[in-house]
Amino acid sequence: MTETTDNGLQPDRPCVVIAGGTGFIGRRLAAVLGGSGHDVIILSRRTPRPPVGPVRFVQWYPGTDRDVAPLAGLLAGCRAVVNLCGEPVGGPRWTAHRKAQLIVSRVQPTETLVAACRAADRPPEAFIQASGVGFYGIGNKPVDEHSGSGDDFLAGLARQWEAPVAELPDGVRAITVRLGVVLGRGGGALAQMLMPFRVFLGGPIAKGTQWLPWIHLHDAAAILAELIDDPTAEGIYNLVAPNPTRNVDFAEAAGRALRRPSWMITPRFVLKALLGEQATLVCDGQQAVSKRLRHTWLFPDIDSALADLIHEKPSGS
Repeated sequence: MTETTDNGLQPDRPCVVIAGGTGFIGRRLAAVLGGSGHDVIILSRRTPRPPVGPVRFVQWYPGTDRDVAPLAGLLAGCRAVVNLCGEPVGGPRWTAHRKAQLIVSRVQPTETLVAACRAADRPPEAFIQASGVGFYGIGNKPVDEHSGSGDDFLAGLARQWEAPVAELPDGVRAITVRLGVVLGRGGGALAQMLMPFRVFLGGPIAKGTQWLPWIHLHDAAAILAELIDDPTAEGIYNLVAPNPTRNVDFAEAAGRALRRPSWMITPRFVLKALLGEQATLVCDGQQAVSKRLRHTWLFPDIDSALADLIHEKPSGS
């Protein structure tokens, strides 16, 4: 019989717990970690599924006190906790109720995980907290990990998302990753971004000069795995490709990749009428860069990323 720990895992294999691991980024990260010799526990609100290789699923109830004690036992001695929880900011209009949902879907799981880390006999070695480059607010000037926060809704959402991490116990490496727009198959914003081009209506949005901070899904997952394994990694990291692109440049790259025209301009007032305040997601941006990442990029520029995602046959990623 194989020896196991209290949380049912093999002691000779490092364990990573992913909250929100059934989502777009979490699925890819679980595959990367499982393929590199890690055991993976995915926390999900859904009914647990049978284990898949080194990946097993545990149902949890973030925001409830009853979940802290059993979760603390699950986290004990793990290599890392990765918190990817949070409803997508796109979707229904940002009414007061919708904004409250976006905040709660981020803050409650984070607070529950931090409380479980504090209650664990052996806290995890590292805690990786997802956030967004929306933290920096709207603007065209370069911003990096040392830049301050903006003052719009997305900036405030990111601040609240990140805040509970400050309460982690001593000795836990606290890492916050501020993600740009993650481009990949099977989720995220890419399908919607490419849809106008597929029907010959693609082109720049508004003036087209706004910056699009982006990253390929495969690079994002690889960086997360690297941060888990690097005992010196700590603090803030912007997960964005090394070559940020303006909206007009993305439109031209999408047109080239799809062999479609890319000249149809969508005026800002049209999107404002359709989306309300949420139009800022596509009409505004940040020139977010990273001065901290040490990563060998698979897809450093938008042309290579779109060529991979549009032309390569799906591989289940």
